[in-house]
Amino acid sequence: MIKKLVGKYNAVLKSRGGLRQTIRRHGVVRIVDAGIREGWVSLGMRILRLLRRHPGRDYGWLEAILFPTCDYWLRYAWVTAGLATVEAGKVHRLIEVSSGRGGMAWVFREADLQICLVDRSPELLKDGRGGNAWRVCADACHLPFADDSFDAAVSLDTVEHLPESLRASFLEELKRVTKRAVVVTCPLQSDDGEFQGREFDLRLHQEIAQRGGVQPEWLEEHLERNHPTREGLCRLLPGATVKGVENCFAWLRFSSLYQRTFFWPFAGVFYLIFLKNRDTMPPHRRAVLVWKKPVPNRVEPVTEPRGLPREVSSV
Repeated sequence: MIKKLVGKYNAVLKSRGGLRQTIRRHGVVRIVDAGIREGWVSLGMRILRLLRRHPGRDYGWLEAILFPTCDYWLRYAWVTAGLATVEAGKVHRLIEVSSGRGGMAWVFREADLQICLVDRSPELLKDGRGGNAWRVCADACHLPFADDSFDAAVSLDTVEHLPESLRASFLEELKRVTKRAVVVTCPLQSDDGEFQGREFDLRLHQEIAQRGGVQPEWLEEHLERNHPTREGLCRLLPGATVKGVENCFAWLRFSSLYQRTFFWPFAGVFYLIFLKNRDTMPPHRRAVLVWKKPVPNRVEPVTEPRGLPREVSSV
C-alpha cells in the first residue's frame, strides 16, 4: 500500500523532503489517509469533468460527495467569477503562476481556453493533473514572457506564502505579462476587521495543537510570513476591486473537521448542510482581487498592417 502511494504521489513527497522526512513529520497513518484522499478527489474530478461539472457552476451534492475538499473547489469558483468581470469573451490565453499540480487546467478543460502553468517546482509540474496545459518552470518574480503575453493572469493562495519583500515584485510580474487583468485570491487582514485571516489561522493552529495534531505546513508558513493586508495589496494593485469571500467561522468549522484524519469524506456534505448559507457573510478570511490593466490613452497613427499578433515567447 505504502509503495503504491509513494509511486503515485512521488512529486509531492519530493517537494516535502522525501518519504522518510514525510513519515517522520506526519506518521504512516496520516500519509495513508492523505493518499486515499488524493485518490478519491482525483477520481471524483474525472467523473465531474465527464459530467461537465466545474467550479464555474454551483457546489452541490454531487460535488460534496465526489470532491469533499470544497475549499479548493470554491477558490477556483471565486477566481472564475472574477475573470467573468473582465471583457466578455476576451480571455482565451491564461497564465496561472504558482500553479502547483495542475491548477486551473485540472478543474477546467475548455477547448477555447489556453492555460500556461508556472511553478518553480519541476516535480509538481510533471503531475498529470494539468492535462495538455503548457508548463513552464520559472521564478514567479522573473517570468520568462514578453509584456502582454496573456489575456489574464491568476494566482491562488500564493501572496501569503511569499516574504513581504517579494510581494511587490511578484504582483508587478503578473501585471506585466497580462494585457487585460490580474485575479488574485488569498487570506487577508484589514484594519476595519472585515478581513480576519490571521486571527482565524491562529485559531485553527491552536485547535490542532490542543488535540495534539500535526500542523499543516501551509498554516505554519501563513503565520510565519504574515498575512497580506487589504490596504497593502490595494497599494500594489491600484484600482483593484476587492471582494470578501469565505466567512471566518464557517471556514474554521470546515477546516477543523477536514484536518482530522479520515474525517475529510464528510467535510463537503458538512459544508453544504451547515455552512454554505453563511459563507458570504463577514468577517471574511479570504478576498478576491481583480485588477484591470489601464488602456493607454493614445491615438495610433495609420500604418500598414503589422501582421499577426505577437505570440508568447517559447521557453
